[in-house]
Parts: sequence; C-alpha cells; structure tokens
Amino acid sequence: MKKSKRVKMFCREGKYLKLVLLLFMCIFSTTINAQESPISGKVVDNAGLPLPGVNVHVKGSTKGTQTDFDGNFTISTAPKSTLVFSFIGMDEVSVETENKKNLKVVLKPSSQALDEIIVVGYGTKKKSDVISSVASVKPGDMTKVATSDVGEMLRGKAAGVQVSLNDGGPGSSSSIQIRGKKSINGSNEPIVIADGIVIGNINDINANDIASLEILKDAAAQSIYGARASNGVILITTKRGKTGKAKISYNGFSGIQTINRNFDVYSGEEFAQLKREAYRTSNGGVYRPDNQVFSNLELESVQSGKYIDWEKHALRTGTTNNHSLSISSGTDKTSIFSSINYINTTGVIPNSDFEKVAMRVNVDQRVADWLKIGMNVSLQFSETNRPNVGNVLNNAITTSPLGKIYNDDGSFRYLPGGIQETPNPLIDIYETTTNELNRNDIMNIFLDINLAKGFTYKLNASRRSWNYKAMSFNTSKSLSGIANSGQGSGYIRFQDNVEYQLSNILHYNLNVAEKNHFNVTGVYELTSSEYNDFRNSASRIPSDILGIYGLESAFLNTPEIGGNERSLISFAGKLEYDFDSKYYFTVSGRADGSSVFGANNKWGFFPAVNAAWNVSNENFMKEHVPVISNLKLRASYGKVGNQPKDPYQSMAVADQRDYIINGIKVSGYVPGTQLSNPDLRWETSTQLNLAADFGLFKNRLTGTVEVYDTDTSDLLIYETLNANTGYTRKLSNIGKVNNKGLEITLNGDLIKKKDFRLNVGATFTKNKNSIVSIYGKDANGDGKEDDDVGNLWFIGKPIDVYYQYKAVGIYQEGETIPIVTGTTLYPGDIKLYDANPSNGANPNPNEDRVITSKLPDWFGTFSLALEYKQFDFSADIYTVQGITRDNPFLYDYVKGGSLRGVKNGIKQDYWTPENPGGNWPRPRDGNDPPYINTLGLQDASYIRLQNVSVGFKFPESTLKPLGLSNMRLYVTGSNLVTLTDYQSYSPEKEVYDYPEPVTCVIGLQVGF
Repeated sequence: MKKSKRVKMFCREGKYLKLVLLLFMCIFSTTINAQESPISGKVVDNAGLPLPGVNVHVKGSTKGTQTDFDGNFTISTAPKSTLVFSFIGMDEVSVETENKKNLKVVLKPSSQALDEIIVVGYGTKKKSDVISSVASVKPGDMTKVATSDVGEMLRGKAAGVQVSLNDGGPGSSSSIQIRGKKSINGSNEPIVIADGIVIGNINDINANDIASLEILKDAAAQSIYGARASNGVILITTKRGKTGKAKISYNGFSGIQTINRNFDVYSGEEFAQLKREAYRTSNGGVYRPDNQVFSNLELESVQSGKYIDWEKHALRTGTTNNHSLSISSGTDKTSIFSSINYINTTGVIPNSDFEKVAMRVNVDQRVADWLKIGMNVSLQFSETNRPNVGNVLNNAITTSPLGKIYNDDGSFRYLPGGIQETPNPLIDIYETTTNELNRNDIMNIFLDINLAKGFTYKLNASRRSWNYKAMSFNTSKSLSGIANSGQGSGYIRFQDNVEYQLSNILHYNLNVAEKNHFNVTGVYELTSSEYNDFRNSASRIPSDILGIYGLESAFLNTPEIGGNERSLISFAGKLEYDFDSKYYFTVSGRADGSSVFGANNKWGFFPAVNAAWNVSNENFMKEHVPVISNLKLRASYGKVGNQPKDPYQSMAVADQRDYIINGIKVSGYVPGTQLSNPDLRWETSTQLNLAADFGLFKNRLTGTVEVYDTDTSDLLIYETLNANTGYTRKLSNIGKVNNKGLEITLNGDLIKKKDFRLNVGATFTKNKNSIVSIYGKDANGDGKEDDDVGNLWFIGKPIDVYYQYKAVGIYQEGETIPIVTGTTLYPGDIKLYDANPSNGANPNPNEDRVITSKLPDWFGTFSLALEYKQFDFSADIYTVQGITRDNPFLYDYVKGGSLRGVKNGIKQDYWTPENPGGNWPRPRDGNDPPYINTLGLQDASYIRLQNVSVGFKFPESTLKPLGLSNMRLYVTGSNLVTLTDYQSYSPEKEVYDYPEPVTCVIGLQVGF
C-alpha cells in the first residue's frame, strides 16, 4: 500500500520525470583521426608523489582523460598536438606531443597551494587573496560522514561553527549557529546560498553535488549580503560539466542504525522495591503488604518474576541507504553535469521511515567569446512516515515494567498494569501515523557577458518553490481514540512557498603598473516570496475506514488558514585593492529595503572595511625567515543586519469575533493585543575581527587564529505595555547582546611520502555570550540596569540561562532540619543552598536562586587522516565542554523522575533509612519530594568519536580490465562512542527526543 502511494506521488509529477532522461543524455561521440597515436605518461607533484584525478585534455578538442590512482594516463593524439594538464591547487601545464611517446609531467602548487579558488560574496578569489574570515570545507570530508543531513556533515569541520541536533529521526536536519547566539526573538540561523540563489535549507542540496562550500564568518565577508547576514552565510557551489569524455561517478552506502543510552532504568525487581519504599514513606516508615501496594496485574508480575522490557518492544534496528549517480561531460562550447540521488531510511522507532529522490541538471553553453548562458535545475521529492508519538522513548522508559502487554486475544492491553497513569506505550506506535510529502524545486537561469577587457556583467534569475502536504490520523483504537469513546481524530495540512530572485552583478578588474590590482563589484538585487498555509483539524471521526479522508463525518472540524508576502530590494558595492599581493584593502556596503519593517524604517545600510598585510611576501621574510612560508595579518570591521522571522510584525493585529444578530451569525474584528510600531527596524550586528593566517615548513603546518567582538543592537523584543492602553505588547528595537570569541584552526601534514601520508587537524572555539542591555531602566536606583527576571534575561549573563534553587545534599536522621513555611521536611528530603542563613530558613527567590548558563564554554575537533598504499583511514573526535542541560527525567512526574512508584524512570541511588548515603531523595507515594526539580541540572559535556572511515582503493591492474577509472570500498561508522555524564540517549537532547543514531555502513565509490 505504501509503495503504491509513493509511485502515485512520483507519477503525479510526471512532467518532471522527463528530466530524468535528460540527466543522463550526456553521451558525446568523438571522431578519431586515422593518424592518431597513443601517448602515455605519469603526473606527479614536486615531491615526486603521483597525482590521481588530474584532467588531461587535447587542446582545441573535446578529447580528454584523467590520471588514475598512480598518476598514470593514456590518450590518443594527432601529431603536433598539445596536452593540457590541470588540477585544483596546481599550476596548469601544457606539453607538446611531437615525437613523444611517454611523458613525465610535474605539477607545482599554485603559489604554495594558496591559489585555490575560494567563493566569496558575489564572486571568487584566490585563497591567498582572501582577507576576511572565510572557512572552506572540503566536500570529500563531508561525504565521509554516513548521514543524509548536510548540516551534520559540517559538524566539527570549521572553527566557530556549532552544529546541534534538531531531531535524530529519519529525514531530520540539524541546527547551525555561527559565532554564538545574537538574537533573542529573531532568527539565529545562517542563510544558505547555492549557486548565487538563497535556498530554504542546506538539505535542499545533495551533498554529492557540492563542488565547494564556504562559510562567511565576519562582518567584512557578510556585509555584501546585508540585512540577512548577521548570523553568517553559507555559500555552496555545485558541480559543473568538464571538457572531455563523459565521466560517470557512483557513490553509495547501506547500513544499520541503533541508539545507545547513557543511563539505566529500574528493572522489574528494582521498580517493585521503589514502589514499596514510596508506600512505606507514606505509612510512617512501615512497609505495607504487597496486595496493598500493587494492582492485581502488577502483583502477578511480581510473584511470577515476568517483567516487561518496553524498550525492547518499542525500538528496532534501523537501516539507511544512500545512492548517488552523476554524469559529467562537455565540449569547448557546451558542458553538462547531471545527477540523481536516492535516500531510504527506516528509523529505530517502528513505523518511522524516510524516502527521498533528488535530481539535478547544470548546463553551460558558450554562445560566443563574449557570452555564456547557463541553467541549473534541482528537483527533490520526499516522503516521511512516523507515528504520532513524540514521546515514544519517554513512554518506553517511564511505563511500569509490571503487568502484561497483550490481552488474551493478542490485542494490546490498554492498561498493562491496571494503573490509569501508565497506558500501553505500544498502542500509539501502531495506531497513529503522520504521512508528510515534500517537493522542492529550484531553477535558475544565468548569463555572463564580457562587456570589455576586465569588465563583466552577470544576470542570475531564479524561482524556488516548496510544497508540503501532511496527513495525520489517530485511529479509534489509539490512546486518544479510547479517551474519545472510540472515535478517531487527525488533521490535514497544505503549505506552499514560492520565491523569486533577480540579481544583476557587475565586475571590473583593473591592473595598474603590474603591482596595483583593483576590483570593483556592483549588485542590484530583487527578491520576493509568497507563503500559504491551510490546516483542518478533525476530532471525533466515527470510522477508521477512510482514515483522515473521513474528516467530513467528524463531529468537529476546525479550519485554519494563513499566508504572507514579503519582498526585499538591495543595492551593494565592493571596492578591493591590493599592492603587489602584499597590502590589501577592501570597503563594501549594502543597502536593503524590506517590506517587513515599519513604514518609517524600510531601509538599512550595512558597511564594512577590512585590510591585510601578507608579511610572507616581503623580501626580508623570504631571505631571513624561510621557515615561515605563509604569514598574513588581517583585520575587519563592519555591520550586518537581521530581520524578523515573519512579516507584519510592525503592524497592529485584529482578532476575529463572532456575533449573533437576529439569529444570524456574523463576524467582525476588534483590536488585538499587539500595538503597531512604524519605527521598527533591523537588528544590527557590529563586529571587529582580528586574525593571523600562517604556514610553516613549506606549509606542512598551517593554521589560523582569530578573535572577534560582536555587538548586536536594536534587538527585536516584545515590550510589555500597560493594559490600560488596550494593548499588552509591542515589538520594539531595544537592548544589546555581545559575543566575544577565540577560534583556532591547525592542520599538519606530518608525513608525506609516496606510499604513506599522515595528516592531523584540530579546531578550537570559545564564545562568550552576554546581555549588555535590555530596557535601559533602573527602577530601584542602584546604578545598575534592571534584569527581566520573568524572561530570564540578566544583564551580563548569556541569553539562555537557568535560574533556580540549588540542591546541596540530603537531610539525614539526627540533623537539624529547618522549618519552612508551607513545607514539612523530613530526613531523606533535599537540602537547598542558602546564600544568607541569617534571614531565615525559607528559600529567598532573590538571593538563593542561582544563574547557570546553558551555553558551552568551548567546543572543538581533532581529526586524523592516514593513507598507506591502497588503504586510507580517517577519524574525527568532537567535543563540547562546560555545558549544562536540564534533564526532566530526574525530577518530573510525567518523565518518571518523581519517585512515586507509579512510573518507571532513570535509576537513581535514592535515600532510605538503610541507605543514608543515597544522593537522591526518599521516594514517597502521592506527592513529589520537595524541591526535587533542583536536581535536574546536569553536566552535558561530552567527547564523541564522531566519525571513523576505513577504505581500500583498488589498483589500476584490477580496474583497467573492467574499464573503470577508480573504485574505492569503504566502511564508515558515525556517533560510535559518546563519553558523557548526561543521562540520556544523547547529550544534545532530552531523553524523550529522537536521538541521533549510531550508524555503521559499507559503501562503494566507482568512476568510469
């Protein structure tokens, strides 16, 4: 049934399936001249090491090939031909073939490997000329991670970039934060730009299609993107066709997924004893008979010793499959890159799965020497299924192990232990479902015109559309269905979004007297989007036959409809100058006009300036300090903006009211609770960045050290108003947040020999976040700005904090226990921190509560890559240190933490008269132990073996008879080991959240 639905979905998009054929119609015929003769050779670097993958083509023709793993090549050429050898990061070499049969070609690093091309705002630059904070991530390193989430592939790959899990379920994505949290109510996610087009999500791009990925981190790099760049910019360039014969590449893997946990739950015997202790506490310290403690079903389990392992029934081993196929080909005039990617994942929770098909075609056509046109088309279709149970893991942990899963007829027993608070957690796994269908289309057409020498114009026009459909249903046998007298419920939802972008880009390059280099960029850009949302919720559906399609017969249908439009118009410019590749200076700015702001502040301007000194290019460095092969000092200062997540927030709102007039229902609108603000404007981040890039021993050891200081002002904060005005709040620009940080990146080629290479790398990031100002008020006149305790905003503290009492121990028998108003404390109860014992025993909310940051002290990565002959090995260790999380499973009743003996939970060493050393309070029936919520804060620091990959590259002798250019077999494991004190499935998530799985796959890369 499910498969046929997928087929129907795919066929409904039949007009797109025609493009599947186009993806692989890249076959070019080549005419062979009768006088051609074969020429062989080998390509090596200046250390004599073979270079695989070097492009070799006959100048002036479409004929070409690539070197194999050992740097060897063979190609047929006519007499007096010229072979051109090119490789990223190397100087291009041309060789005449006349009277030559065998060649040895040496490629030298371009300017000591610093001429690698880096994508920056609206253009590209040589790596050696980049003077702002730009981190480049190698696509090959990303695709080593066994995941379909491109965001997760970036984890630990760049200093200053923190990746955290949103949801570990099939088809999930990650959250990316660059240089700290800057906004309280606005977005903190970076914008993602692919081939010059702003896209909705980084997973809109197939990772195997990425040619380069850059992350813009400082204001100087970001400012040309203006109003949307304060949280950083991720630039993605996709692959394009290459001149030469068609090249087909495949990369795929299949494997399994499981989850690990860092805690134990009470076994059946332990839970039974916990329940006895809870009833004992409520009975004056005397144990009750078991028949007064347990229900009949529970007592049967206790007496028989047959207990339920809910996790065993609620979880399974998941699977993951990812297969990508691409074709690249081209002539001097036309080049095409096409790809198709298929992903299929079954989750560790039954009835959860994800399926996705992504296709891409990139075409470049050289019409004339002065004109090139091109088109990029990307299509994605995905389907996600999951039960309507966000707390499957929660229920698997907290449901009592006492009782029976099934009725005598084999159906699920509603109350396994006969206790109303603990229904069967397996019911909703199989009696509820949500089916989600997504379609994402991106199309852009561009043309490049050479107007004059050094003067170019580019037009880039795009359309991106996203369609979402969700159908959710809870059957009459689900827990909610049972609660509604055996009737079903659910909802259906449709969302769509269409975005248009038109970019006009002018570039002018000018060299004066050889050593003076100027570059001018001008941009005029228009963007607009339209969003629609419809949802209909249905309750008390009398029959399950039609599922959610039976909503017409529901007792109650509640429709909701919404939508918005937004637009942005922008002008940007940048002037760059360098003298003799030694002294650099850049000034840039962008003006944005946005429809989402107040009538009086539609426009914002965001300037930046940066400068750099390439010390290593000075003659005195080359002559006297040869050990330093690269040293560049740079500084930048600039402003970037951030706009609200949603439009219309500068306007007042109106609420619908229904009236009955003469027996007829009529609707009207009355003023809502939000007051308009015509002066609403951008959040603005002002950043100073200082950095040093260095390379030692001919760049065998390279690194970057950066420090930054960012002030984000005019924060978008809802200001509370006097209710007498008729309004309760207004979105205003008030307050300031600061982020200071240190970033270190190191990379070392420790061994670089023909058959053995060893590379190590490390990143370190430390960011300090603090609120500088909120409302600017000092009501008590103490000379310090007032905190907003209700929102947990404290001057000088991070944006995200906990503010609560602190447990310091457990009261013991014989100890003097203070008398607290409204609460009677006993031995075995929690002892609180008292900042000032002289003011009485009652907890003082102003003095005794402690502020604890939710943000980490630092995070970093250590990576290792090793190659020995045909074998390769890589490993990444990722760590986050000094972070605290609140774990409700340690105290919350619903999460099994309150020790009442009703719900199971994370196993603790609780206090009893016989166990006075227990560090958890004494269980009690009926009520939670006083102040048990103070035990929730845990150190969530962790060290994780993030990724391990072992591969074998087959030698040429094996591949040549098969007609293959390369083949690599590999095994990869992700999230294999996590060391942490945080009691959960993941230190990044609560116990009830879907955690990131432990993944082990076997994969194959083939080229021919």
